[in-house]
Amino acid sequence: MGNLNTIYQYLLAILAFSFIILIHELGHFIMAKISGMHVQEFFIGFGPKLLKYKSKKSGTTYGISAIPVGGYNKILGMDKGEEVPKELEDKSYNNKPNYKKFLVIIGGVTFNILIAILLIAVFLSMGVYKPTNTIDYIQPGSPADEYNLQVGDKVIGLDGKEINSWEEFSTVTKNTEDSNAVYTIIRDGEKKKIDVVLDIKEGDKFLGISPKAVKEYLGFKEVVKQSFAMTWDITKTYGQLIGMLVRGKLSFSEARPVSPVGVISIFQQSASLGIQNFILFIALVSLLLGFGNLIPILPLDGGHLVVLFIESIRKKPVPKKVLEVITSIGIFLLVSLLIVGFVYDIISPFNINNM
Repeated sequence: MGNLNTIYQYLLAILAFSFIILIHELGHFIMAKISGMHVQEFFIGFGPKLLKYKSKKSGTTYGISAIPVGGYNKILGMDKGEEVPKELEDKSYNNKPNYKKFLVIIGGVTFNILIAILLIAVFLSMGVYKPTNTIDYIQPGSPADEYNLQVGDKVIGLDGKEINSWEEFSTVTKNTEDSNAVYTIIRDGEKKKIDVVLDIKEGDKFLGISPKAVKEYLGFKEVVKQSFAMTWDITKTYGQLIGMLVRGKLSFSEARPVSPVGVISIFQQSASLGIQNFILFIALVSLLLGFGNLIPILPLDGGHLVVLFIESIRKKPVPKKVLEVITSIGIFLLVSLLIVGFVYDIISPFNINNM
């Protein structure tokens, strides 16, 4: 049964990873269609083409490839060396204004962000666990253990200050002036006072307990509000980590690249924690993939944005040979990172519990 569960989790992981890539490509596809560009192909997966259908109306070939991971779309004119049929010149990427090219390039990132917001909203709508001011765990040898606080005690006061939440409990305890503290608790329906001498840990007063968490369900408006707030917080965290890496405050081993094998493994571990956590992790990876594509090297979206910016200033295309050299360097860097990530994933695989 355990093996079946693991296989099921890996299948979910592969589907989730494929879904995120497909959403990214769908963003490019939809923005290209809206911008009046001709999309030659839109395929699910990679490798040999198993099934395909060409739309008589749009001329786009849709299909499924042998390796059903992710997908791709081919937009007419994005390849500088491509021959564009005369009847389709007005639908070529190269013949569209720069703002439409920009919309197509950022379409993938935009869709990754939108799907992340939606998935976070789904995660939140399933209920979130919030810590309470009821004790769920007592660290052995801690002041809480020494002075006979018990699991199930509800702390409602400290030195005469009322406590109604875990946040108040934690803040008041850490910042109390005197190590000698008097907690007011409710135990078995009775109110009691317990004298405690707090320890000091990392400059703060320390009691040595963990709170009981209860699941709360948010209303629709709160779910929408919190999903945008969480997305913004995650985005800021990604930015801060990149800044720390650039400034040398984050080691390469801590910010190590991850190969597709590692991503699938992490997805599988998150699936083992339950569907709600799995949904949240898909959202996190969707944001990471989207922002990762903004790295300013070709063939990533960020590289295409740089080329578009340069062409906007020069008022003429970047020479094809220059693009070929830059793209080759970019591919070399990306492949090198994938190889390094693959090696790390073998010798030091990610453990989601340590993230």
